[in-house]
Amino acid sequence: MFFPIVIIGKPIIHFLTYRNVDSKIKTRRFLSRVLRDHYRSIDLYLPYRFTRREFAFIYMGGSGMHRPVGFSTRDDVVDFFRKKTPLHAYYSTAYYSDPSVPMKEKDWLGADLVFDLDADHLPGGEELNYPEQLKKVKKKTNLLIHDFLIDDFGFDEDELHLYFSGHRGYHIHIRSKKILDMSSEARREIVDYITGVGLDIGEILPTEDIEVDRYMEYKKIAKSPRLPDENIGGWGKKMRKMTVQLLERWEVMDKSSVIEEMKEKHKVGDNTAEGLYEELYEEGKWSRIVEEGVLDVFKEKGKVNVNSFLEILKGVLEEKNIMEIGSEIIGTTDEPVTGDIKRLIRLPTSIHGGSFLFVTPIAINEFENFDPLEDAVPRCLSKEKKELKINEMPKLDSMEIGGEHIEFDEKMIVPEFAAPFIISKFKAKLL
Repeated sequence: MFFPIVIIGKPIIHFLTYRNVDSKIKTRRFLSRVLRDHYRSIDLYLPYRFTRREFAFIYMGGSGMHRPVGFSTRDDVVDFFRKKTPLHAYYSTAYYSDPSVPMKEKDWLGADLVFDLDADHLPGGEELNYPEQLKKVKKKTNLLIHDFLIDDFGFDEDELHLYFSGHRGYHIHIRSKKILDMSSEARREIVDYITGVGLDIGEILPTEDIEVDRYMEYKKIAKSPRLPDENIGGWGKKMRKMTVQLLERWEVMDKSSVIEEMKEKHKVGDNTAEGLYEELYEEGKWSRIVEEGVLDVFKEKGKVNVNSFLEILKGVLEEKNIMEIGSEIIGTTDEPVTGDIKRLIRLPTSIHGGSFLFVTPIAINEFENFDPLEDAVPRCLSKEKKELKINEMPKLDSMEIGGEHIEFDEKMIVPEFAAPFIISKFKAKLL
């Protein structure tokens, strides 16, 4: 039996310190086992032409990044992962004649085009909890894929390779001969297009000649703006789409709410807002804009004219297309990634050491139903219960992880498959 002598509190302090150290060791051993079991059980993804790619790794407890690493065979890669069990694994978007030599000696052969969308870069993203971040960045990823990469740039779905990043976002890799040897400058022009750099509403809206006055055989002709044609692509298509959506939304709102929105959001004066509403909805001219694309439907004298409405459309374009579709996409996209022709990106099927979810390949036609907290949980984990102590309480009371409802508390018992995520994301420890 142990009896404390002289310093009464010392044995207790020693016991608590020992228990804390033991918890750290226990947690680290558990995460190491998860890495080992994951890499022994998965069919490891190897990128296209992997022998021409540089690989890089970070290890648990290690300092710095281990690079450059090159592989000659699939067996070499699989054996490496099973023995080294990296905490983070990356590969180059570029192809090299010899990827294992230092960067200054590398002979560059081309590169994939990559978009890295991260919820951490969303405007206001730091105020969102984790599931909210995932939901918002998923929406932006879908917009980038369909509104820009497929609709505007004409890439085929089979040229786009989509992956959950393992943490807060998505990676889109484009493998195509069209972009293989594209320079950094050319890749940044793609970013500029998506963000609407230099975009002018006058360049988007077409015009038509209309007769505004006549004297005998003489006609006075003026240029009248129109909505872009229904079959047009690019920003013109987005302009038409957002204008139609705005008019349809206003049509089902009450008059006072529409007028208030015009005044508050679009800085339209009282009389002009009143006149716009009367012309658009009390006289029914909004439907002609939608059906025929005609914008010159307003009175040229009095409360309102076409220029008043054009100012609203300009605001819609900037807010809904450039800011929401464009700037927020590239706000969530790490812009240097897209322009960088020698970038490292996370290896699909590898564990992300900041979440212990794995980088997950996703078919584009299955993206809508993809749930990271269900589909990216390592499949090597069981339902065995683990007791945890959380040091940093999350911004929410509960989450769905692996199909199970998890209630957060300072001390909690969770299934094994949820434990690595909670440990790495919220600095929890095993008890």
